[in-house]
Amino acid sequence: MGINYFVIIYLTKDKFKIHELTGGEYMVELRQKKGDDMPQLMVCYLKVAREPQSTFFQQDFKTDIQVVINPEEKTVERYGRPWRFSQPKTSNDYLSGKLGYIASGTETKPFYDEEHHDFVQQTVDTPLTNYVLWTLDLSKQILAFEIKPPDIKYHSFRGAFKGFLMKRPELGLEIDDFLETSTFLAWANEVKRVTSFKATLRLPNPNWSKVPKSIQDVLRKTEADKGKIELNKSKDSTNSLNINDTIIGDAIAYGEYGYSDIYARGEKGERTFDSRRDSPSDQTDVAKDITEDEKKEIITNMLEQFIARKYENEDQ
Repeated sequence: MGINYFVIIYLTKDKFKIHELTGGEYMVELRQKKGDDMPQLMVCYLKVAREPQSTFFQQDFKTDIQVVINPEEKTVERYGRPWRFSQPKTSNDYLSGKLGYIASGTETKPFYDEEHHDFVQQTVDTPLTNYVLWTLDLSKQILAFEIKPPDIKYHSFRGAFKGFLMKRPELGLEIDDFLETSTFLAWANEVKRVTSFKATLRLPNPNWSKVPKSIQDVLRKTEADKGKIELNKSKDSTNSLNINDTIIGDAIAYGEYGYSDIYARGEKGERTFDSRRDSPSDQTDVAKDITEDEKKEIITNMLEQFIARKYENEDQ
């Protein structure tokens, strides 16, 4: 009677477990090697847009945005952390670089005290610096950037980038969030009913050709630069706001291109929807030893795919 045994072979990230069976047969079991999972690259998107009113100081978009992200500009401070840009680089119609914070902290480390001939613990200053990569399509004016939770999240990057824009208000640049209709509809289907809906509308850039008629009536016919829609159900009502084939659906579709922020409330489930919180993102596996140039190329490719999805069959 033979002795059953197995051999384990490690190859990069996979684990093969080979069992000897009766009759000279073998069974090979493929397992993921514990602790060797591939890291995730998480990428989010923003639109960098012009404010409706032009100013004397404005030049072309490429020139103005490079004025804003010039690393010689003063830092933007958020929650006690100063944020800085790296020197950006231009390739074809893309501008790319890094944005991160510079902070300091302390940690306790052991060292040898020559005077007392003893190992002791000492508190030393430690830099707490982190950064992410970003790529901007200068033609579509859409920004793709990685996030590194919990240190750098969507709103961390967004707030810092917007802070630099606000330092140069004469250039008339602002941040717009994207909305995905499918995300809102999924939320609406989970709640018992939608009881409140608010939309903040901005002028489209560059044209009105694909703007829903109801939104044109609100903004274009009134010659407004910005607008708001607010709809509510009374406390004693039992039915939901109608989303389909109404100005609500049009405002959501308008947000697909970054021109409206949506906030809604519902009953039961997750009670609120906020387009600034539920912004679109993508993620992909990357190698642990990935270089920054390789990561930048992946982010650029993800940006191209996002733009293709967002503006398919559109004359923008």
